[in-house]
Amino acid sequence: MFLFQLGAPRIFTDSPTMGFHIVMAIAFVLLCAWNLFHTPDQGERFRALHVRVGWLAILTGFASVFSGFAYVLTGESTLPIDAQAFMMSIGTIQAVLQSLGLWYVRGRRWIKLHMAMMTYLFYTSGVLIAINWIPKMTTGRPLQGSWQTVWMFVSMLIGLVVANIAVKYNRKHMDFDSDKWARMALSEGGLTLRA
Repeated sequence: MFLFQLGAPRIFTDSPTMGFHIVMAIAFVLLCAWNLFHTPDQGERFRALHVRVGWLAILTGFASVFSGFAYVLTGESTLPIDAQAFMMSIGTIQAVLQSLGLWYVRGRRWIKLHMAMMTYLFYTSGVLIAINWIPKMTTGRPLQGSWQTVWMFVSMLIGLVVANIAVKYNRKHMDFDSDKWARMALSEGGLTLRA
């Protein structure tokens, strides 16, 4: 709901930088949601899709981060300075979590840490932004004055709590058989799957 109620209309009413950012952010969130619910332990078909969708999510995620930074740093943003700092912080967290998640699965084969980083990524960089906009979605306007700043930090805590619950749930219910997950590793120098 958030993506289309508040995000999509801005593609056409804000700057081209923000329009690009929103398109990349929407794609990123949808790709991440797909991968959270379609993991390699669900079979060969999902294993192959998980890898490809994951790469698309990484690309759209970094495009979203860098276009968001450009929007703030070029002075296009009209958000209050504390909101700009908050959004830049979320972008930085997103870039770090994406990098760690990719390194954990590709560089180290630490599947549980990869899953945790990607879950935190989705909830802090996707769901957290939606939580932050709840006042505007419900009342038609953001909170006034310092209440918006307070809500931003409260929403961050809510996002982290939800992410922790999701990580614990996934650890309990997912099959982390390393042989099964190792098959999704990319072969050296190419984008083909190893059997």
